[in-house]
Amino acid sequence: MIRIQLAPDVEFKMEIDIPEIDESTRDYDVQQYKKQILEEFNQRLSKAFPEGYKLHSVEFGRDTGWHEELKLPGDDSPVVT
Repeated sequence: MIRIQLAPDVEFKMEIDIPEIDESTRDYDVQQYKKQILEEFNQRLSKAFPEGYKLHSVEFGRDTGWHEELKLPGDDSPVVT
């Protein structure tokens, strides 16, 4: 096995159910749920990278639709599932 270190600046969409947050919630209010969001994020990363990972910093907020820009014209499939 080889060891690879990769340090990208990555953005992605994460679906998470927090009952207090809906479409009208302000981005500032989403920040109040940092603990729950980071716990879910860490669980998903642990499954994806069982060998380990290290986060240097994390920023999050409401989905701004940036991932829609990644689709090709006429492509109705999700960008990331």
